[in-house]
Amino acid sequence: MPIYKLKLIGRKEVARDTLEFQFEKPEGFNFKPGQYGGFTLINPPETDAGGITRRFSLLSMPDDPHLAFVTRLQTSAFKRVLKDLSLESEVKFAGPTGTFTLHEDAVVPAVLIAGGIGIAPFYSMIRAAVANRSTQQIILFYGNREKNDAAFLSELMQLEEQHPFFKLIPVLEKAEADWHHETGYITDSLLRKYLSDLNAPIYYICGSPGMVTAIQELLAEMDINPEHVKVEDFPGY
Repeated sequence: MPIYKLKLIGRKEVARDTLEFQFEKPEGFNFKPGQYGGFTLINPPETDAGGITRRFSLLSMPDDPHLAFVTRLQTSAFKRVLKDLSLESEVKFAGPTGTFTLHEDAVVPAVLIAGGIGIAPFYSMIRAAVANRSTQQIILFYGNREKNDAAFLSELMQLEEQHPFFKLIPVLEKAEADWHHETGYITDSLLRKYLSDLNAPIYYICGSPGMVTAIQELLAEMDINPEHVKVEDFPGY
């Protein structure tokens, strides 16, 4: 697997306690939307038992001029150092790798189920599908606790307006009075509400390990063929 040194060129807050980091893109670098890589800090001022490397899905799409990932800020030494990295600092990157990518048969719909920061690989997939004018039906169920936790929600709503083959179903556990979308959790009744043929799509699940397991069990109870279910989890740090 290739190893690169990437220079940090930007960061921005995209949701509550959630930052996007942007890096210079190596010349000739290519990847498939949904793939990930290992990001390693170089000579960090502090470390802990979690180590100096983390796996992040690539948030950017292949045609973007930079590479990016998004992460929740937590209490690990890795996240503290990452948050305070100065621009022009370098990290090591190993990748791309992973098979959590959309199937190639555009006739078969894709149902994406994201919990929180699990939106990262899906954001890359959806942006690429819109840019390439894909005719594949893509339906995204995107669950968050509150609206402030939902990274890229407004951008996804704009993508839905631009692309007739992309449907967004945002779901909040705690919704304010002006919320006009789904509330509660991603359940079997919610899936049945929006999916006319449960056996037609390939299902993709991404989020925390607990969320991924819960949705896998839900789909199993709905008699979805396990061969039609792909998963990716984001362990907490």
